[in-house]
Amino acid sequence: IEPGHKVAIKPIAAGEAVVKYAQAIGRATQDIAPGEHVHSHNLVFESGRLPVVPPSEAEHATEADRKRTFMGYRRADGRAGTRNFIGIIASVNCSATVCHAIADEANRTILPKYPGIDGFVPIVHGQGCGMSGTGDGMMVLHRTLAGYARHPNFGGVMMVGLGCEVNQLTLYGQKGVA
Repeated sequence: IEPGHKVAIKPIAAGEAVVKYAQAIGRATQDIAPGEHVHSHNLVFESGRLPVVPPSEAEHATEADRKRTFMGYRRADGRAGTRNFIGIIASVNCSATVCHAIADEANRTILPKYPGIDGFVPIVHGQGCGMSGTGDGMMVLHRTLAGYARHPNFGGVMMVGLGCEVNQLTLYGQKGVA
């Protein structure tokens, strides 16, 4: 089954509404067996003619009668993490080996001394050098690495670069990431 496509989890009769995430998305044009692919070959959309699916009981749940908490880490910006990792982020593919070596050594020698740290994690990729400094590719790389750097499960990050890459570390400092 292709990503984003659907599979029937129960028998659906021809003419019956097909429901996904509590919403009618179309009508079966033929009988559909459990496990069968549901797509345009056996489903038709009828704008304005589909049944309204009643809301589930979960939508009417009441607030818990006591305050709920969990063992997490409140970050300076108010977000909460469930882990306390230190990220070792490569700015460029060429520094990936160094990031792995730093994380391995830190996990071996530093981690045992700090029970409040869950581990040192290398974040590596195959980009950052030999690519345009502008455009979609660089934008996606910046967003992805910044997402890791800002993730609440990281108590801190260290970015590692070589200095010659297009994806310069100073760009992250200018954006308040590093």
